[in-house]
Amino acid sequence: MMTSEYLLMTKFMLAAAFVLLALGTLMTVVVSAQDASPSQVVTVDFESQTLGRIAQYTVYLPAGYDGSDQRYPVVYLLHGRGDTMTAWLTVRSALDTLIADGDIPPVIAVMPDMPSSDRGSYYVDSAYTGMLYRAEPVETAFFNDLIPHVDATYRTIPDRTSRVVGGYSMGGYGAIRYALAHPQHFMGAIILSPAVYTPLPPADSSTREFGAFGSGSALFDESIYTALNYPALLDLFTGEHRLNLFVAVGDDEWKHPNPEDIEHDLDFEAHRFYNRVSRVAGIASEFRVYNGGHDWDVWEPGFAEGMRYLANFLNTTPLDSAAGSSSPQGWLTGTSGDDAAGGIAADEHGNVFQVLGVQGSMDGQSYAGGMDIAVVKYSPDRAVQWTRQFGTPGVDRPYGLVVTAQQDVIVAGYTQGDLAGSGSAGGDDIVVLKLSPDGDLLWITQFGTPEADRAYAIASMPNGGAVITGYSKGALAAENAGDKDVIVARVQPDGAVAWTHQFGGEGEDKAQAVTVGVDGTIFVAGMSSSALTPDYAGGIDGFVAAITAAGEPSALAQFGTAEWDEVTGAAVTADSVVVTGFTAGDFAAPLAGDKDIIVAAFNLSLQRTAADQLGTNLNDKGAAIIVLPDGSFAVAGYSDGSIAGSVGDFDIVLIRYDASVTRQSAVQFGTPARDGADEWAEKNLYLTVHGESVIVSGLTQGSMDGSPNQGGSDVFVFVIE
Repeated sequence: MMTSEYLLMTKFMLAAAFVLLALGTLMTVVVSAQDASPSQVVTVDFESQTLGRIAQYTVYLPAGYDGSDQRYPVVYLLHGRGDTMTAWLTVRSALDTLIADGDIPPVIAVMPDMPSSDRGSYYVDSAYTGMLYRAEPVETAFFNDLIPHVDATYRTIPDRTSRVVGGYSMGGYGAIRYALAHPQHFMGAIILSPAVYTPLPPADSSTREFGAFGSGSALFDESIYTALNYPALLDLFTGEHRLNLFVAVGDDEWKHPNPEDIEHDLDFEAHRFYNRVSRVAGIASEFRVYNGGHDWDVWEPGFAEGMRYLANFLNTTPLDSAAGSSSPQGWLTGTSGDDAAGGIAADEHGNVFQVLGVQGSMDGQSYAGGMDIAVVKYSPDRAVQWTRQFGTPGVDRPYGLVVTAQQDVIVAGYTQGDLAGSGSAGGDDIVVLKLSPDGDLLWITQFGTPEADRAYAIASMPNGGAVITGYSKGALAAENAGDKDVIVARVQPDGAVAWTHQFGGEGEDKAQAVTVGVDGTIFVAGMSSSALTPDYAGGIDGFVAAITAAGEPSALAQFGTAEWDEVTGAAVTADSVVVTGFTAGDFAAPLAGDKDIIVAAFNLSLQRTAADQLGTNLNDKGAAIIVLPDGSFAVAGYSDGSIAGSVGDFDIVLIRYDASVTRQSAVQFGTPARDGADEWAEKNLYLTVHGESVIVSGLTQGSMDGSPNQGGSDVFVFVIE
């Protein structure tokens, strides 16, 4: 019987035959004097003890390999059913171009030849013992023989963070299998038109025909196929080793004529696989559909885009040279529920105060339900001094913490209940609470409208009070101008609200940062989809507003691109206001990817004086900014790309600038899981400074050495000296 995969691969076998005629025998070097490419392609024999025979592979060595002592990441490329290792030579020129253009780092590419099971091995260890086909332990040989041989023969970086596996068709199945079953060996996979089927393959699939999934004299065993397939692997996947998967398929893949097999069409199966893995913690994934069928018009662009995607996470630093690449010192705090960071500050003695939104009991405190507000004080040696927890049965969420000159602690946020015990205005109410240095509750102030009102940021005032900012959907201090309006309120040291100010336009306007100058001027910053000024650029803009200590507006600057621009952090020096956030446009430089981090400086009259934009081809956002003792400043953000070396899903990035907004340095750190951003990629990141140390706190879904995750998301604290 002619299988669907066989029909698909016949023309590729013919093409491979022509390639072999052009390249000569498999035992020769495939580089000739007429070869103009700066890279090398060599065919190699090696002894496989597992297979008990000579095995072969073709290796691509990048330009300059012979003349350097550099070590390289490795990409293992698995061919399709009926094909040979030479089929992957189709992407040689693509690799040359990607490397030459700087889209990916120089890599070694290894293309193993797999003749087992009549070239239908599916890269697994076969239990078939019949006489029709040569069944072999292909998977064991790959990991026990091939990878060690390659690492011993070439200048590789022998670590999972520097290895990728890729494959098309049957090789796509192999890439899925190897990445999910052996994540300790690979950081990612390029999966092209994978011949993967759930729950079982259709009757005409080569998975049933050549003994790859056989047992004894039977060519196919359903239980073996099920045990080796990706649903079973995902059930065992722990997320300890983060994976990055790029999945691509053509829109003209072969269609099964039997209506009962529609869901086994490869475009359907590929999308089903992607939708499954995209919901698994510890796996980041991308999916593409190209115009084309089961052919190189899909696989070549898929390979190129997949390599560009995985290059964001590929480690290019040899392990013995990776000094300084580990994360700064830190710890985790949290409960068994999903917890979020709410702010962090340090006092003059080096004590650290942290506020969290928690979905459980912190340090034996009573849990009211929903999300509670928990405040923790740490001594300079990081020992917990006290914990206080406050909440209602609904959501009580903190969004900022400050330490006053009197060493009291003030927290701002919102509540969906009656946290103050004085009655709720309805919806979400703004809440501000104050604790003494010993953790005694001094007061709780709650106010709002019947609509939603939230405080998103807080700053200290010189008199020991605070100013908060956020938004209101009601008429808190003025008639509501649109969807959400910016609100600013000054709270006195005794908890009384001295004044409130409200402004906005017809669209959505939210303040997300506040800072106070030495003269008491209040600067609030955020986002607006309204024309707050004639400078409205369109879409969503950033803004900075100046308000006097008495609550009178004095200046307003709106800025951005025609795309999406937000300000999420602000700080003030003696002569300037500096902000950070993100853009989806060309703000201070051409857009690098989905979103870029932005930094901008304004004089005290809110005229812009400097700006910077940086990012990767993925998602990068600034979240918080703080002025350092020497007048420079630090920006904390998060990225799922590689600004300074990817660690995991979203990582934290800390970028240092001098006073003129000239970038000085950048570090990237975190856990293999998501850090600094919630499940919607919204910021959850806070900064403070003590002496020469910068302290960063935020949400994480991962664990740290000596500080395991308590469940769900926890809150990290990193201290960067």
